[in-house]
Amino acid sequence: MPHREGFACAGNWIIDHVRLIDHYPTEEGLAYIREESKSTGGGAYNVIFDLRAIDPELPLYAIGVVGEDEDGHFILDDCHQRDIDTFQLVASEEAPTAHTEVMFSQASNRRTFFYHPGANNLLDAPHFDFDHCLARWLHLGYLLLLEKLDQSDAEFGTRAGRVLQLAKAAGLVTSADVVTAEAEAFPRVVVPALPYVDYLVINEIEAERTTGIKTRQEEGLLKDGIAAAAGKLLEAGVNLGVAIHFPEGGFARLKTGENFWQGSLELPSDKIRNTTGAGDAFCAGFIYGCYHEWPLATCLQMAVCCAAGNLGVAASSGGMLVKEANLDLMKNVGVFKL
Repeated sequence: MPHREGFACAGNWIIDHVRLIDHYPTEEGLAYIREESKSTGGGAYNVIFDLRAIDPELPLYAIGVVGEDEDGHFILDDCHQRDIDTFQLVASEEAPTAHTEVMFSQASNRRTFFYHPGANNLLDAPHFDFDHCLARWLHLGYLLLLEKLDQSDAEFGTRAGRVLQLAKAAGLVTSADVVTAEAEAFPRVVVPALPYVDYLVINEIEAERTTGIKTRQEEGLLKDGIAAAAGKLLEAGVNLGVAIHFPEGGFARLKTGENFWQGSLELPSDKIRNTTGAGDAFCAGFIYGCYHEWPLATCLQMAVCCAAGNLGVAASSGGMLVKEANLDLMKNVGVFKL
């Protein structure tokens, strides 16, 4: 087998068109657009940029489909500027680049989203070539937001399962994340892919919808439920470990039985600019630690520190420090007690 190093990140590549509006209108009403901006989003896009922020020298490979359009070229240029290999990030004329129209109301301080999946829905098993991609690790995100990969497969449960098994057969470690979709979709799409996932990184709501085990109630987090859900996900086929994140922190359990709880960092409210992308930042920190075979506790600490770093930036990715410097954040702020 060839020498492998670094990460391949595959899945959703999305451009957010953010419109700052004076208020959200009723149907047939009118609102003024005060400002417009463009930002990045999606599981693959956010995680690969977070990994680049963590490690400027790590080999990174982008896999996915964008449109042959302005947004698609924006994504490709963005990757090139960060020294990310785009050999398998295909620009297609069949569909536009996936995009979200984000309406941010000044009156309510709330956001409303209109999502067009576009070229993300074209991504399928033939787009993955692990002979030419020399990454040691494949991260796939998000399950439940990739139309073709979410389809059933007679041999591997889903098309995503087929891709993950292709990666494992080529010698790669695999990880996956899911989107918080409707509950009934989880057993059909997520569960069949689990035997081909080495590390699953999801939030507590997604863990509950995948396993049927309650993880939160009105009074707060159900720690017993979180631990039980992680155990059930391992029983369902996850090969090496499960990490579950939530606003209060994170929990990880390995197939060996090792567990660790880690509270989130208690940042001052004036240091929190944006919560979008915090889950992807947690994921990037966790899998980076696992890639380097750090102790489980350190992996989870890295995850919550990366999530905290991303809360301080307006974008959905890239707010963390370089490598282990992220862990120094824990020395300067309080930690939520679980």
